[in-house]
Amino acid sequence: MRAPAAAWRCLMTFILAGVVLAGCSSSEPREQPAPVPGVSGDAEIREIWSRRVGEGMDGQYLFLSPGIHEETVYAATQNGYITAYNARNGRRDWWEKLDERLLGGVGVDADHLYVVTRNGELIALSHEGKEQWRTSLPNEALVPPQSNGRYVVVQTIDGELLAFSQSNGNRRWQYDSNMPVLSFRGNATPWIDGSRVIAGFDNGRVVALDVRSGAVQWEQRLAQPAGRTELERLVDVDSSPHVVDDTVYVSAYQGSVTALELRSGEERWSRELSSLEAPAVTQEQVVAAGADGTLVGFERASRSELWRHRELAWRQPTAPVALGNHAVVGDFEGYLYAVDAADGTIDSRVLVDDEGLRTDPIRFRDRVIVFGNGGWLASYHVREGDR
Repeated sequence: MRAPAAAWRCLMTFILAGVVLAGCSSSEPREQPAPVPGVSGDAEIREIWSRRVGEGMDGQYLFLSPGIHEETVYAATQNGYITAYNARNGRRDWWEKLDERLLGGVGVDADHLYVVTRNGELIALSHEGKEQWRTSLPNEALVPPQSNGRYVVVQTIDGELLAFSQSNGNRRWQYDSNMPVLSFRGNATPWIDGSRVIAGFDNGRVVALDVRSGAVQWEQRLAQPAGRTELERLVDVDSSPHVVDDTVYVSAYQGSVTALELRSGEERWSRELSSLEAPAVTQEQVVAAGADGTLVGFERASRSELWRHRELAWRQPTAPVALGNHAVVGDFEGYLYAVDAADGTIDSRVLVDDEGLRTDPIRFRDRVIVFGNGGWLASYHVREGDR
């Protein structure tokens, strides 16, 4: 039975190994984070540009991911500022102030930007920041809306996935997952192309839906609830589906890192690892971050484990992002690391934002763009070493 909507504002949130009833109470983490790890120096993270975007998350537990379209990156702050920057050099192109509090970051397509307000409204803006339309949602959304140019999809915190017309905001369909009693405060950002939407849900399942009708094409369970208490039975797919060629890579808490066939959803391989983040996929490796900060590298062809270490244990790593021969990952103290995907060596690090990194790095050409909790938006490149 669905819990009342108000109850979902107090979803279970795990920070480090401690449990936080979001917005209601908190406790100290049971595990201490590992110290800032040393680096080998065999590669270098180089800053290309950095800009301050207001107060960023303004001390709130939000995931305000930027959006990128062509040569422009769009960043939003929780108090309603939206700013556009040239993604190559960081030059500010424009800014607008909405009379709204925002959640979940910026979605973008060729025509519009999309943001979600704390009042549960989806707003479409022009690429100059002017409102085009808005429509109501049944609940809050903590991840950016996604669009394929015809449909805009939004995943809400109560397990619903909704599709709207890109041109006018009319609702097209709605999919309702079976929500468990407890879940993490957060959702997986859906993946969308011209024919399907793939989304992960708090019940441990990944579902592919027809983008035009919302009909289920396939679904897979990545984690099976087990244990006596609701806490022990907690499973969740908070990792955004990562599609490379015809393979979907996705992870689950108290589940596995799994590769699925894009069209059928059939499992290609699976390795046990409790994770809240999507893995990075390089030419030859898959790099995953466990919920406890363990980093693991797998060989992409043989699927065998190559390396594993806990140098980022309990440092709340972001999703790793592939950049050349490295996986780039951030942590709760605001460091960005370049991890050699072949052997797990941490080759370089840089401090981006001393209030921490919570949103995942975003790939832009041969660099990543990161948005820190304190409002620092920055672009970095990894200079490969000779090793």
